[in-house]
Amino acid sequence: MNEFLFLERELLGAIRARSGVLLSLAVLSLFLFLAAFASFYLFPSASGTQGGLLTADRVVVYLSPRLSTTAIDDLFATIQERPDVREVRFEFATRVTPTSSGGRFLLRATSVAAARGLIDVLRAMSGVDNAEVGTTPIGTPGLVLSRNARIGLLCGLLVSACAFLFLTRRGFRALLHTFRSEIRLMRLSGVSERTMYPPLVVLGLLMGALASVILFVGLYVFQATTGGANPALPLTTPRLIGVGLLSVLLGLLMGGLAGLFGASRLTAREFDPLP
Repeated sequence: MNEFLFLERELLGAIRARSGVLLSLAVLSLFLFLAAFASFYLFPSASGTQGGLLTADRVVVYLSPRLSTTAIDDLFATIQERPDVREVRFEFATRVTPTSSGGRFLLRATSVAAARGLIDVLRAMSGVDNAEVGTTPIGTPGLVLSRNARIGLLCGLLVSACAFLFLTRRGFRALLHTFRSEIRLMRLSGVSERTMYPPLVVLGLLMGALASVILFVGLYVFQATTGGANPALPLTTPRLIGVGLLSVLLGLLMGGLAGLFGASRLTAREFDPLP
């Protein structure tokens, strides 16, 4: 244990400007990766929005799966011609839930009162299973992810993961290059190569823990400053904690893998005891 603590302290002391900048940028990349990952679970997609996340002038009309295409077209035209309906959009149910059947209309009424008055009328129509009106006040910026936003997050996820691996590779290479004389001396004195593995893995875990803690704190600050005052933001405390803990585990996993990657650099010729 004392040997491990000594090696860890010496390894951290070997961090210089170049390796410190690279490893710090790697932590930032990991933070961005975890933030993109958490966003997929914290905020729903726009296509999956249900009544509680719709503004109060919008109505969701759930159609019977037995309706034919012609019947759906006729119902669409009937609803669109109403003077209290400003906009109508059809959506297949499988876009919301893969196992669902049928479809739905997303309506925008001319006013909140008109939306509430539409409910009974729509439910009485043939081929309509149910209708729901939104509850979010108009003007409240509900935070939902459109398809383009989710594609952008996915691209950000991939880019930040690649950046993390690239910066980790460069950072550990710079760190071990600075520490190469000490490694050679330890190898000459009979210390096995595997003795250096745990300190490097722990350094990677520390990087993952740092990025995870920053994300966890950022989520709580975001909830405290916006979520509590905005009912459209679905950031409940249990959900936030669950996503935060999952992000911490993912951050530690990524950090541990980065540490193992750094340990694999010890097989390079520059660390041989007698080059």
